[in-house]
Amino acid sequence: MLRIKIFIRTLLIISVAWCQFALAENSLMQLSNRGGGFEVVLQSSYSDSKGLQGENGSSADIQDTWGWGFGFGYNFDEHWAFNFDIGWRSANYDATVVVEDKDDPSNSGPKSFTGRLDTSSSLFSGTYNFLDKRFTPYVSGIMGWTFLDTNIPTGPPQNWCWWDPWWGYICSSYIPTKSETDFTYGGALGLRFDVTRTFFLRASYNKMWIDFKHGSAEDFDVVRLDLGFLMN
Repeated sequence: MLRIKIFIRTLLIISVAWCQFALAENSLMQLSNRGGGFEVVLQSSYSDSKGLQGENGSSADIQDTWGWGFGFGYNFDEHWAFNFDIGWRSANYDATVVVEDKDDPSNSGPKSFTGRLDTSSSLFSGTYNFLDKRFTPYVSGIMGWTFLDTNIPTGPPQNWCWWDPWWGYICSSYIPTKSETDFTYGGALGLRFDVTRTFFLRASYNKMWIDFKHGSAEDFDVVRLDLGFLMN
């Protein structure tokens, strides 16, 4: 939580710098031209660490990490917009599982291990910009799906071979792992500055919930910085 607070303060400093730049250029309160235009966004995000409690004493501590992504959007007018975002991140975790070995009770009990959690998300969002100016606060409602791969093996390696038209006869293998796709929803509060007619910056704090199949919905704190390009 300390790191995400530091990151938020950094974003606030950047936002103040944006305001100073805009005031110096007399552009802070100029009307925006984003209405009726498409946009493409490159994203970087920081997700805070998170502790998860499972059944019968099992648990996992997911470390903080950076993520990346991109998105597409359409501005219906200066206020309302619709976006679709795709993002990825990998985070290390420490987990505790509780083993129940009926054949050998002495082997039962909590066991600790480390791993890596890979996630990818596909999210839709509706955004309302409070001002029709080049600099505006905004709020977003978000929903979609997140794919999670714990990289915990669930079976032996799987092998297969095929004939490729370019590379000839190829064989490969993979190890099946525990993974699932979960419904995801949340919201964002942020600031947007249309630096030029074709380039903009966004910074936001996001509160996201992932509805795990085996357990309750868990919340995650995410701070995001976007570099966007308008195509009017």
